[in-house]
Amino acid sequence: MQEPNFFDYFPLWLLFAITTTVMIIFIECGFRLGTAAQVNAKKAQTAQVRAIMGAGLGLLAFMLAFTFNIAQSHYEVRVQGLAEEVRIVRNAYMQADLLALPDQLRAKQLLKDYVVLRLELKTHVAQRNLELALESIKHSEQVQQSLWSLAVSDHTGTLERQVHPGQSSPLLASALALTDIHSARLHSTIMNRIPVMIWITLYFTAALAMTIMGYQAGLTGRRSPLATFSLAIAFSSVMMLTTDLDRPIMSFFQINDQLMVGLLEQMESDAQPSYYPAD
Repeated sequence: MQEPNFFDYFPLWLLFAITTTVMIIFIECGFRLGTAAQVNAKKAQTAQVRAIMGAGLGLLAFMLAFTFNIAQSHYEVRVQGLAEEVRIVRNAYMQADLLALPDQLRAKQLLKDYVVLRLELKTHVAQRNLELALESIKHSEQVQQSLWSLAVSDHTGTLERQVHPGQSSPLLASALALTDIHSARLHSTIMNRIPVMIWITLYFTAALAMTIMGYQAGLTGRRSPLATFSLAIAFSSVMMLTTDLDRPIMSFFQINDQLMVGLLEQMESDAQPSYYPAD
């Protein structure tokens, strides 16, 4: 397991409060510096600071959009990974009909167990129970290994019987694809994160932009507390959305697992009798 991102140690509400407070502090510091320099400030200098402020806020908006786009792409990869996993499991369940008994029943039971484990994993993640979540992942990998062993055994038996020379078990490719998509989903959830350096650059850019904005207000001797708080809250809100999208355990966003639920219902409605493999 990868080490958690620095921001993962803070709950969203605390991170929102800290970010908003820090932005207001930088605005206030800039305002005090601008007020102190107001006596010697000239009209041309004020216009220059205003232009720099516009450039700084524009750069901040670009960095926000860039970072949010990265987080959104990570979220979309997770959604696509779920849809792809459901497709692979459904295909494997249908291909199991081509196996001989009792391998057919065992393969279907393994696939059903796998779907149940994936749904349990989402429940554990929603409850922030890391220990049970890791246990569900471990059991899922054991089911994958059992399914692969079954597919290899069926493939070997097919070759020995020379029933269909040159053909592999219909379950072999799906068992391998299931292992691949499992690894891909773990990577996209745990390891595919926004780099810390991008977060540092974003906050640094925000701090400079807020300072320049406060400095410009200090030079003119006028500022609006409402505008100051509104900008800080707006920036912090976008940051919270970006942070939540990038986290493995999300709060505001949820991935709809209705496809997986529908697949489980389809499996349970199967007329085949249940088979439980021996330990």
